[in-house]
Amino acid sequence: MNNLFSDNMVLQRNSNVNVWGKSNPNQIVTVYSSWNNKSVKTKSNSNGDWILKIKTDKSVGPYELTISTKNETKLIRNILFGEVWFASGQSNMEMPLNGFFGEPIYGSQDIIGKSINSNIRLLTVERNYSATPIFDFEGKWQESRPGSSGNFSAVAYSFAKYIHESLGVPVGIISSAWGGTPAEAWAEKSFLDQEFKPGIIINNSEEKFEEYNPGYLFNAMLNPLIPFTLRGGIWYQGENNRERAKHYSKLMQVMVASWRDKWDLGDFPFYFVQIAPFSYNNPNESSSAELRDAQLDAMRNIKNSGMVSTVDIGDLYSIHPPEKVKVGNRLAYWALNQTYGYKSITPSGPVPISAKVEESKVTVSFNYADNGLYNFNGPLKDFEISGEDGVFFDAEAQIFEASIIIQSHNVLKPREVRYGWKNYFEGSLFNIEGLPATSFYIKDLLK
Repeated sequence: MNNLFSDNMVLQRNSNVNVWGKSNPNQIVTVYSSWNNKSVKTKSNSNGDWILKIKTDKSVGPYELTISTKNETKLIRNILFGEVWFASGQSNMEMPLNGFFGEPIYGSQDIIGKSINSNIRLLTVERNYSATPIFDFEGKWQESRPGSSGNFSAVAYSFAKYIHESLGVPVGIISSAWGGTPAEAWAEKSFLDQEFKPGIIINNSEEKFEEYNPGYLFNAMLNPLIPFTLRGGIWYQGENNRERAKHYSKLMQVMVASWRDKWDLGDFPFYFVQIAPFSYNNPNESSSAELRDAQLDAMRNIKNSGMVSTVDIGDLYSIHPPEKVKVGNRLAYWALNQTYGYKSITPSGPVPISAKVEESKVTVSFNYADNGLYNFNGPLKDFEISGEDGVFFDAEAQIFEASIIIQSHNVLKPREVRYGWKNYFEGSLFNIEGLPATSFYIKDLLK
């Protein structure tokens, strides 16, 4: 059986979960579940593949599954019912609570020291790539302990911990991430081929790393998880795609569509992290701002999605900002609000929804600012306006209820307005809940 089906696993509660494996061809397979004292049978096909569904409920466990044929029996112990999520992306998702060498995670020592919790279960998919889909992986479920939590994704762990503490139910979190990898590698290749012309997205001839090839990480690190029944996914990636930002929104939409199609669980929740400010050799250039803007566009076009802004917790000197616990918590705000119905939780920092011009002033209004806006880091800064000539000037910004009014004495007839349009800046605009506004670029103000 797939390594998903092993001791300490978590099954999605209140669901009909998929259970599958391989046997000899055309063989009867019996699955006995201890929670309902029932046996279900199926017959494998000519290749030995079999799959069936088993109903779970709102109880917790621990339970056991027994899978047997006439020749063999497998017993899976210490199974819990709870919420199952997977986490994917590149190094900022992969980065463990222990940190990378010379790069810390703030607060990790206290989290690791208090991480004994049998209701949080962790599974890391080991790095692998493949030109064709494969059906298993290296990795095993572990209960949360200092010895397991420290080596697990800091973002994914923080997310799981917050969900567990908020809902009071077990959480199983699966981390499948690889540092430095492009989004193309994580999408199913046939979807990419349908939507992109050859040469538009990255291929091996450009980067010389096998794992960068379109679809190779999907084949080896996501396909083995399908069709495991889960609640949703979280994602932190984009730095590798920074120089191809103009394609990134569509790429994310295609990637998520491929996941949802293959999992066949409907439009399951997809919450992701906007890349944080970083110098990228020149902090005043704008390639990462363009990528952030593409991510904002992706959120607007992907159903049942949400984006975490991190413009307040970037690090000028490190592409791996240390505030990973905050990132995981912010992802959890989205899940609590949108997936679990905690409407009193504000899921996002301010997101611009409209802009209007009155003489030389631009008023930008925002979602997720019901209680108003605030400048937690001192005066509002990093706002710019351009006129008909397209030349941008620094602008003054002033908060007015759930809007900001922006103007510059150098621009009498504004045409475009932007905020944080550079690789590195420190966010100054927040909602009252302390969540930062995304950077943005609004064009064609007079249309």
